[in-house]
Amino acid sequence: MEPREFFIEDRLERFRLKAFCNLGESGLGFFRLEEVLRMAGISFSDLQDLPMNDAPNQGSLELRSAIANLYPGVTPDQVLVTTGTGEALYLAFHMMIQPKTKVALIWPAFQALYEIPKMLGAEIIQVPHESGFHASTWKDIDADLYILNHPHNPTGKTFSEREWNTLLTWFREKKKKVLFDEHYRFLPGEGLLGRTGVDPNHFFYGTGSFTKCFGVTGLRVGWLVAEESFLQRARSFKDYLTHTVSPLSERIALGLLKNKESFLPGIQSRVRNNIVRFTSLWRELPKTKSFTAPEGGLVGWLGLESGISSEKYADRLFEKTGVFVLPGSNFEEEGFLRIGFGETEERMAEGLKRWRECSDLI
Repeated sequence: MEPREFFIEDRLERFRLKAFCNLGESGLGFFRLEEVLRMAGISFSDLQDLPMNDAPNQGSLELRSAIANLYPGVTPDQVLVTTGTGEALYLAFHMMIQPKTKVALIWPAFQALYEIPKMLGAEIIQVPHESGFHASTWKDIDADLYILNHPHNPTGKTFSEREWNTLLTWFREKKKKVLFDEHYRFLPGEGLLGRTGVDPNHFFYGTGSFTKCFGVTGLRVGWLVAEESFLQRARSFKDYLTHTVSPLSERIALGLLKNKESFLPGIQSRVRNNIVRFTSLWRELPKTKSFTAPEGGLVGWLGLESGISSEKYADRLFEKTGVFVLPGSNFEEEGFLRIGFGETEERMAEGLKRWRECSDLI
């Protein structure tokens, strides 16, 4: 059995590199290599002696230590470096899911979070996002695995402190198995680093990365955090997939994590300014009726007037203005657009001007 077409990625492949204003991607607009090395505190000469052999399969100790420091109580031995979070999720699901496993997650969802479990025979329980950020909702759901993607893609929602603490306490008391997908921890609503639920000692596993938040998706570095015996199985499985991450990617990743305090506030300011700008004028955009502003991360959920095809709207918007957005149909939820806020502030402003003035979108 194989997974269905990856709707989101297919559309991204067709439009993201051609767009004047890219509001369709879920990551920050890319930095160039020279900028990335400067952010990481690395010079070109620093890389000349880098051995281009296989990096350790689990990831270098230095990089795993830097990742472990992001999680209270986690050790480097509980970290597996992967080729992006896609591989981390693929490995985790193969370790955790059998036919008829009940998997609960917030809906709509990033396709990989439910498509791979479905491929493995899982039964998917969709938790509507309107109620999914209340602890009481989850207490009524009987599942074998709970997936918490927060801040949430595509809506940008997350939990209040009170709901979060209540839910984690309940998960612990009931000994529930939870996978926290925390790709946007570096872009919280406030502060430098968002909350985490990861705790391998309670079977609270986690997947993460910094690449979308730092504008370096091409590095393809992610990670899986779990207790040691689980991680050993996942590491062995990884031998059949990518085996190792490039030592070049590992070296740059380590530098970025070590130096994040020097450049991350600027990135966060850019994203938050874009969100404020969009929130102030979305009502002026043609045929829109609602907007969920991100409480964390850099994507939001824009509602369209009744009866409008999100795909046709997005196609027409790109054709007329060069502005790229992602239709809700790619998340199997019609009537919405996912808006990304990773563009430069200048392109964001011009893109919204073109969109606002476009009167013949449908």
